[in-house]
Amino acid sequence: MTDSVHSALFFVGVFLITAAVVVGVGAFEYEVRSLGAVEEIPEVTESLVSYDALSERDQRTVDQILAGERLVVRDPGYLPGPREAKGQLAVERDGETYLLTRRLFFDWRTRFGASAVTMVVAGVVAISEAIRRHHCPHRSVFWT
Repeated sequence: MTDSVHSALFFVGVFLITAAVVVGVGAFEYEVRSLGAVEEIPEVTESLVSYDALSERDQRTVDQILAGERLVVRDPGYLPGPREAKGQLAVERDGETYLLTRRLFFDWRTRFGASAVTMVVAGVVAISEAIRRHHCPHRSVFWT
């Protein structure tokens, strides 16, 4: 094979990895879970809010989370409390203080996540194959 074919295969691999980053953005989601009632608010807590100060939608969301449900949303606008994207939130309700954790994570099980993982694997294979064909054409692929 010619050098231009090796270069093209290499750049296809780079393109696939770059496209995986773009597609992978769609796989980021926010998770909100309850850490239970606490006696003392940790220093890393982003904010403390009163349950009564929350909107009705946020109150319903907090009720679901405190009941043990795990909430996963894509839009940070659906997170309870102040609209910070992630971190810990303390909620005072009925004389108790509950700690909620809000985190951003890559959900590889979504269509975007699975596509991004597949594109990265294909990109790495294409790049490694281009390098192998260019520098070691006498050797077969590494898995045979």
